[in-house]
Amino acid sequence: MDETSEDFGPGPDEAVVDEMLATARPRLRRALKRIERPRARVAVIDTAIGRLLIADGPRGLIAVKYLDTSDGAGALEDLRQRFDLEEDPATAARIADEIERFLKGDADAVARRRVDLSLVESEFQRRALKRLRTVPPGSVVTYAALADAIGAPSSQRAIGNTMASNPLPIYVPCHRVIKSDGTIGNYGGGIARKLKLLGAEGFRADRGNRLPGTAVYGHWASRIFCRPACTSVRRASRKRWLIFGDSAHARGAGLRACKICHPA
Repeated sequence: MDETSEDFGPGPDEAVVDEMLATARPRLRRALKRIERPRARVAVIDTAIGRLLIADGPRGLIAVKYLDTSDGAGALEDLRQRFDLEEDPATAARIADEIERFLKGDADAVARRRVDLSLVESEFQRRALKRLRTVPPGSVVTYAALADAIGAPSSQRAIGNTMASNPLPIYVPCHRVIKSDGTIGNYGGGIARKLKLLGAEGFRADRGNRLPGTAVYGHWASRIFCRPACTSVRRASRKRWLIFGDSAHARGAGLRACKICHPA
């Protein structure tokens, strides 16, 4: 044997190598899938309330952004930091149709859509937004009432910040949150849009952008609705009440009329 050569023995059996590779490949694919960035389908759509950027992912709708607001200006770049994006005209058509039907009075058009709250920063905010989705169309809730409903009665300011950063307006209906003094309050897309969204659901503010004279109070737990001056409303904290635009919407949400004040 040449003095410079080395004898490493027989090479590995090819069948054994093939078996090892066959076992390793699925594991490698699973590992790569875990580190792969999620995909999102994006589109810009024109609606009766302006141009919107929408993003939809495998777990649901991720974002809806008003493009004429400061929040919408960098929305696409923000999404690129988290997702691999692809344009999808079919998704654009579906979302545009849902919003059009919603604005014509079909609240279920957006309520049925699954949403993905992965852009929401904290568990507190996710709790608030999930509870907000249970507020029926045709009604509103105050910041204080929403804070109370998720077990954080002193967190009104945090609720306000949560509404301001909501990544899914319309679908997670932050337009249904108002101030405790009965005024409609602010909205990231502007007051005019908030009034239009509420109006599409049958809740129409008065000329001063306050609660309408037809408003009734519905209790979260008892499922009874009352006139604003009812003794039941005065006795219980108003933090525990929903506010419906009228009795018809309260009944439509499954509430029954109070036997003390007999709302119409």
